[in-house]
Amino acid sequence: MSLIRKIVFYPFATLLNFLTSIRNFFFDSGIFKEHTFDYFSIGVGNISMGGTGKSVLVSYLAEILNDKYMVNILSRGYGRKSKGFQIANKSSTPNHLGDEPFMFHKQNQKIRVGVCNSRREGMLRLIESINKNLKNIFILDDVYQHRWVKPNIMILLTEYSKPYFKDYLFPSGNLRESRNSARRADVIIVTKCPRELPIEEREKFISELNIDLKQKVFFTKIKYDKYIFGKSKKLPLNILKKVPFILVTGIADNALLVRELKIKGLVFKTINYKDHFTYTRKDINKINSLSDGNLILTTEKDYHKIQEHMNSDLLFYIKINISFSEEDSKFFKTYILEKGKLN
Repeated sequence: MSLIRKIVFYPFATLLNFLTSIRNFFFDSGIFKEHTFDYFSIGVGNISMGGTGKSVLVSYLAEILNDKYMVNILSRGYGRKSKGFQIANKSSTPNHLGDEPFMFHKQNQKIRVGVCNSRREGMLRLIESINKNLKNIFILDDVYQHRWVKPNIMILLTEYSKPYFKDYLFPSGNLRESRNSARRADVIIVTKCPRELPIEEREKFISELNIDLKQKVFFTKIKYDKYIFGKSKKLPLNILKKVPFILVTGIADNALLVRELKIKGLVFKTINYKDHFTYTRKDINKINSLSDGNLILTTEKDYHKIQEHMNSDLLFYIKINISFSEEDSKFFKTYILEKGKLN
């Protein structure tokens, strides 16, 4: 973090701290009412701007809970063109839902995906439409700052290489609110950890998190699928050693993906757009021109947006998953299910 940036923007960061602290005080003291519901819910969020891996965790939660619950996901639907509450259906598009909610819908069409700017209204509308005879669970995406709804479990994500305890309030840094806000979390998940993380490093990191006794901490890694997926087939990732391709991404940070592909010995050109990028015909023409008839590899959420304009057998995506250790995976799922029994 640039020292000049910290100093120049310090007054604005102080103002943000004042405003968010007052708002949080109103919620903590009950002046602002946090609404609870009669259904078990899990909130996922962060206090840092940028990609900490929220959507990957939401997908993971939906996958591990799908056999026990009817899973309902509620998101804001960032970047969508629609208004108000929307629920995913067969005619939905990324423009209708937003790229990440649409991705959740395509990953498993048995789950229900809704979007709404107001999480409280969104929950009310989703609950109106559920089958009351089923055991329902609600996963609230990117909800940490939306305190009008209080989930039964709040999960906070922080990236290993960019932890919130080393960051500063925006615009001096990339924090949306004070580091102290992390105490509202029940679970802190450290994402994008190195492949090898000694126990001493974990203990040091936990110490710097300065957690409460009630808070649980899990360390996770990014795991890339061994296959790439296209319109009608999947191919082993290693085939890209023999097949020329370009990489197209519209995510907050593509550094880990680029590094992973290079570690595998792959050679490629990269086109990188901003997070939640909306592709136009002009962008598609550029991608087609640079690919020069070769395979185009992208991320899962970008795939669905690009596919709307490019119905090509040469367009593929790589799945990005979150990976717990075997022991932590069991403990995390048990923790969630035990909490569910109490609600």
